[in-house]
Amino acid sequence: MTAHAKSQIGATLAEIDERIGRTAYGRLTLDPRRTIANRLDRLVVDLTDAGERPHLGAAAVAVAEAQLRSFPENLFWDFDFFLASIHRNALGAPDYADRLREVTRVTVGLMNLYGQQSVIRFRYVHDFMYGFDWARWVRRDPESRRGVEPFGMEFLEQSESRGRDILKLIDEDDAVYPNLEAGVSRNPFPFARDPEDELPLYRLLAERGEVPVEAWWLDARPDSSRDFDALREDAAALLGLSR
Repeated sequence: MTAHAKSQIGATLAEIDERIGRTAYGRLTLDPRRTIANRLDRLVVDLTDAGERPHLGAAAVAVAEAQLRSFPENLFWDFDFFLASIHRNALGAPDYADRLREVTRVTVGLMNLYGQQSVIRFRYVHDFMYGFDWARWVRRDPESRRGVEPFGMEFLEQSESRGRDILKLIDEDDAVYPNLEAGVSRNPFPFARDPEDELPLYRLLAERGEVPVEAWWLDARPDSSRDFDALREDAAALLGLSR
């Protein structure tokens, strides 16, 4: 990668950070200690050496861009553990850059598959980035899935397969996953998820330690041992958000 390309990635990271900051609610974090998520450009610098930096930077650019495009109403923007996780796994691969490219390709595909440009049309990427989808899947078969990481290839590929299954359900106008009217976001959960509901709900979960992947930590310890769906429903009921 040329010096010009490396410089361009740094500039693009900074530009995407600014775009996130200009979203309706800004660059929010779920970290109970602060309000603003760490910048992508700072995270990439903190995690990598000079040789690795442009590759992780390119991954951060692609995934953040996909989130902005597919989930324009997303509220929380913690990339810390995601970047730390894919960086660590790539370091253990035969080719660091190739592994990051593959993980990035699949992750961007998931954003496209589940977001507003798809008929699935979820409003937020929170359930993926904060591990609710992962923890639910692991709990269904904890013996065989205990070692699967939230952003490892096995779970990413499973999420891709699940997305294709949801597309089939929508095509059949399933009771849980029906066809939607234009401009309507999908919410199969038993609680409200408009922004004014999602903000206090997720902040309460973070304060209680009821988020399976505390993605605002570089060294987060993902937890699939509890029923986080039930904990979230309890918190929603407490806030009067149950439907």
